[in-house]
Amino acid sequence: MTVDPGDYDLRELRRMADEDDPPLDVPEESGEDVFRLGQREELMRLQTQIMATGDLPEKPYLETLPTRHGAEVVVFEWLDFLVEKAGFENTGNALSYYEDVEWLSADAREALREYMHGFAEIDRFEEEEPDELDGNDHVLSLVYIARLASMS
Repeated sequence: MTVDPGDYDLRELRRMADEDDPPLDVPEESGEDVFRLGQREELMRLQTQIMATGDLPEKPYLETLPTRHGAEVVVFEWLDFLVEKAGFENTGNALSYYEDVEWLSADAREALREYMHGFAEIDRFEEEEPDELDGNDHVLSLVYIARLASMS
């Protein structure tokens, strides 16, 4: 449904703008949706920068983990997301998959597995099965990989 402001009285438009609730049934985005959108935008910015410089990355995209403190924060954020959503076993499987598709080298995968030892098993999986990672989750992982690779 398209809203044409010309179809409404100016006073009605002002009243709708002043109301707390949105005037249309527009689904509100969850925090996760906003987060994923931001991550996709970051991936697009990185891709644009790469294309502008002409320096196309070679596979594997992440040979080793950067040693800077900021990189460690990114690693913990990424692994926390994966483990929280999919559990330890699926996170390990995802890292192996990322090595298979050459997003990570064996050294980077092993270093990430070492970081995983710092995470405690999440209680929520005692009562229910962990979720499977979906395509959006893998795109998000690629964003993290690109971010880490840009920090090297």
